[in-house]
Amino acid sequence: KETIEKLGEQEKEITIIADGAYSSIENIELAEKNNIELITTALIGKLPDEIQSEFKLDEVTHEIIKCPKGEKPYKTRYYEKTGLYRASFNKKTCEHCPLREKCGAKLQKKSAYVLITAKTIQRASYLKKMSTEKYSVLQKIRNGVEGIPSILRRKYHVDVIPVRGLVRSKIWFSFKIGAINAKKVLKMAAEMAASLYKNIEIKFILTKTGKIQAELLLVA
Repeated sequence: KETIEKLGEQEKEITIIADGAYSSIENIELAEKNNIELITTALIGKLPDEIQSEFKLDEVTHEIIKCPKGEKPYKTRYYEKTGLYRASFNKKTCEHCPLREKCGAKLQKKSAYVLITAKTIQRASYLKKMSTEKYSVLQKIRNGVEGIPSILRRKYHVDVIPVRGLVRSKIWFSFKIGAINAKKVLKMAAEMAASLYKNIEIKFILTKTGKIQAELLLVA
């Protein structure tokens, strides 16, 4: 929240990738107001079902206009203190609906009802966005960035620097970063060599003189 407020409203949309701890609806709404796209690695708390994002609300009249299946409730009750909506549907409408287990509808003797809040719908909408390919790629970037400090601590023990002085510490730390990069390059080279080796075929040819000649073929 502090970071978004400090950045303020942006002329062009920017993207901030943050930890799941910052995935509150308040932060997401504040980011949207400032033309900032906030992407988190996960949602904290109890996760709604993505199908709940398709409930349509009228937050002025405090009514549920329709459910994910497109059905309109015959009655909606709004509890102002908790922000909870209770929508009542005909039992026949919900009884055999394929979405009933996901939307949260409960059956009674003569009717069915759904309890839901605007925040639940917003969280479900955000969860739906997170499942897209675009968000998946951005989340992986965050996970990759978070992984580097972990590797530096576990494998390279950067929390304990055996030298003194700012310049010496910077040089020592730079060697650790260089070691990570060198290891990545070697791994990439090994993978490329293995891939190339799989695409090589050896062909033996019997020449006119009766000698056996070997040819290397690169298979596409």
